Amino acid sequence: PSRLRISQTSLHQLHPDRLPEPLLRALTARAVRATTMACAVDPCMPWDIFTSSADVDDLPAASASRAAKATASCCQALSEAISRSAPTGAAARFGTFVLPSVVTRAKWRGSEVSSEAVHQGISEALRRLQEAVGAAEAADHGGLQERRAVETPATGSRLIASLLLANVPAEIVACLGCLCFEARKDAMRLFTDILKYAPLLGAEKSLVEYFTGRPMILQFLLEGCAHSSVFAHCAQMLRACTSHPQLVEALLRSGAASRLVELAGGSNFEISSEAFATLREILLAQTAVSAPILSSDFYEFFPHFNLLLGADMDYVVRRQALRLLGDVLLDRAFREVMLAYIAEDRFLQIHMNAMRESSRAIQLGSFHVFKVFVANPRKPHNVHSILYRNRHRLVKLLLVVSADCRGDAILAEDFSRVVGMLESLGAPPMKRAVL
Repeated sequence: PSRLRISQTSLHQLHPDRLPEPLLRALTARAVRATTMACAVDPCMPWDIFTSSADVDDLPAASASRAAKATASCCQALSEAISRSAPTGAAARFGTFVLPSVVTRAKWRGSEVSSEAVHQGISEALRRLQEAVGAAEAADHGGLQERRAVETPATGSRLIASLLLANVPAEIVACLGCLCFEARKDAMRLFTDILKYAPLLGAEKSLVEYFTGRPMILQFLLEGCAHSSVFAHCAQMLRACTSHPQLVEALLRSGAASRLVELAGGSNFEISSEAFATLREILLAQTAVSAPILSSDFYEFFPHFNLLLGADMDYVVRRQALRLLGDVLLDRAFREVMLAYIAEDRFLQIHMNAMRESSRAIQLGSFHVFKVFVANPRKPHNVHSILYRNRHRLVKLLLVVSADCRGDAILAEDFSRVVGMLESLGAPPMKRAVL
C-alpha cells in the first residue's frame, strides 16, 4: 500500500506533459502492479460480520441465513489463507512424523504473495476470530452489560460450527511450523479458545466428533512437542485438549503418555519441562478416564517412567518425576495403580536408593513414595523381605533425614509413623514349598 501511495502521488504531482512517454508508462505500470499486490494480500473478507452490533436472533430468517453463510464463508477463507501460507509443495514435518499438508500453492488470486504479508493477514484474522469467540462466551453468561457490542450465543455457536466445518483447527496444526511467531501465538489462542468455549455454547458434541474423527491432529501436536520451534505452542494446545474426557482417552490410547515420558527425559530443559506439564494434565485432569487406562497399561508405562528416577538422570528431571509420581499414587482415583506399584520390589529398591541421595528434595520426594510401601498392610513377600532385612538401616536413614523437618509438623509425623512401622515390622511368613 505504501508503494501504491508513492506511485499515485508521483503521478498526481508531475504533469504528464513534462514526463517522457517511457517514464510515464513505467510509473503507470508500477501503480497497477502495486494495486494488484494490495488486493492479493488483503482477501477482502467481511470480518465485520463477527463483531456486528445487531442481534442475530432478532433478524428475519433471510437475514439470519445470509449472516450464517457469511460466517461460513469467512471461516473457509481463513482456512484457505492458513493453508496457502506454506511453501509450494511443502509437507509439515516434525522428526520422523509426517502429516502431508493440503497446501499446493503459495498464491492468492493469481498473484505472488510474500509469506510475511500472508502471515500478517492470517494473524489479524485469527485475532478477530479469537475476540469473537470470547465475546460470545461473555454474552452467554451475562458477563457484559452492553450486549450491543458483542455477539449473541447463537452467533458464537455458529462461528465455532463454521470453524470446524472449514477445518480450521486441522489447518492450524498442519501449517503451524510455517507461520511466523506472532501468527503462531494467535493460532494457538484460537485453537485453545475453540476447545474452551465449545462446551459452553452447546457445541461439545460436534467438537469431540471432529477431533476423534481426525486422530492425526492429536498425533501431530504430540510430535510437535519435540520440535524446537513449536514445542511450547503444541504443548499448550495439547493441554487444552485435556478439558475433554474423550480427547484424554484418545491421547492415552495412542501412546501419548509414553511419548511424553521420552521427551521428559531429553536433554532440552524447555522441552522436558513442557512434556512434564502436559503429562501431568493428561493423567490428572480427567482421572475417571486416565486411571483405568493407566492401570491396564501399568507394565508398559511405569518401567519406562521409572527410568526418569535413575541416578544418571538430570536433577530437575528426577525431581519433577518424583513429584508427579507421588501425586498420581496418592490420588484416590489411582488406587489400583498404587496397589500395583507398591507390589513391585524393584520399584521399592529405586526409592530406597534415592533416599540416600545428598539432595534433600530427592530424599523427600522418594520418602513420600516409600512410605506407601511401608504402610501397605498386605505387603507381597518380596517387598516384606526387603523391608525386614534393611529395617535397621532404614530407621537410621529416616532419623537423619527427618532431623531437618522439625518445622513441619505434618512431615515430622509422617516420618515418625514410618519409623514406628519399620521398628515393629515382623519377619515375613515362610513360603510354602511347592511339591
